[in-house]
Amino acid sequence: MPLPGDLLRRDAEEAVRLIALDFVAQAREAAPRCFDPEDAEGLHDFRVSIRRLRSTVSAWKGLLRGVAEKRDRKTLARFQKRTGASRDAEVALEWLATQIKELEPGHGPGFEWTEARLRSAARPESRDLNREVCAEFVEWADGFESRLGHPAPRQGAGVPYAEALAERLEWIAHRLAVCLDGLGDERTRGPHRVRIACKRLRYLVEPVRAESDVAVSMVERCKLLQNVLGTLNDANVLDDLLRVYVEAAPTRSESVLLELTRLNAARAEASHRSFRVDWLDGAGMRTLLDEAAELARELGG
Repeated sequence: MPLPGDLLRRDAEEAVRLIALDFVAQAREAAPRCFDPEDAEGLHDFRVSIRRLRSTVSAWKGLLRGVAEKRDRKTLARFQKRTGASRDAEVALEWLATQIKELEPGHGPGFEWTEARLRSAARPESRDLNREVCAEFVEWADGFESRLGHPAPRQGAGVPYAEALAERLEWIAHRLAVCLDGLGDERTRGPHRVRIACKRLRYLVEPVRAESDVAVSMVERCKLLQNVLGTLNDANVLDDLLRVYVEAAPTRSESVLLELTRLNAARAEASHRSFRVDWLDGAGMRTLLDEAAELARELGG
């Protein structure tokens, strides 16, 4: 369902319910695409919708008390976790396809062995799991939508959504700044925490893009940062997979796996360098945090 254009002027609880319902609808639409072999983006779109919904429910758990409980947040987390391995394999296959030109002719058998392992992880068994997860999601969503659509009566007027959003925006921007403290040269958990905080900031602001130019700029900036840190995360995940594959590979495949590990490490290094140069040492992160503060002032004004 399209979100109303006057979202910022609505009661905060009503606005958050509308946003959550919109994310549920997006996930419902994407769910049956997860096991369509002709739809390369179905699983990705389903997982993004679940992530947006989970982020919204977590950010506004105070306003949604009695509607979205801790068990709902855990359920959404399980949906993401259970579809994670097949999505990781899909992403790895996309990268692998771009690397064949970097390999020697004699690497062909090892490349094919690695590709087969990744395809096995992505499908077809995973499609049965994805079908099961999506069926469970639809059943959960039926109950959740019913709760969202029947709020408990309350006394007195609530705060405007603009005011509540300004406060929440300041808090999540603060959490992002905290993630940056002491980051140093750490390339796995630290950048991953920054990436998650960036996503939470983006998902908080996305619903009000139509009402603020600053929000539009913030969302685009968050996308750029997510792309850089997403590539770094993909490389870290694939590095773990390749280490497992090296242990299991036939002798003739070891050399290509070592070469793929080297190429993947170079990808990780380039992504981390871009993050440091453009976002930490450069103006990228400072600009994003300044925009968050500007939008909070605009909303609270």
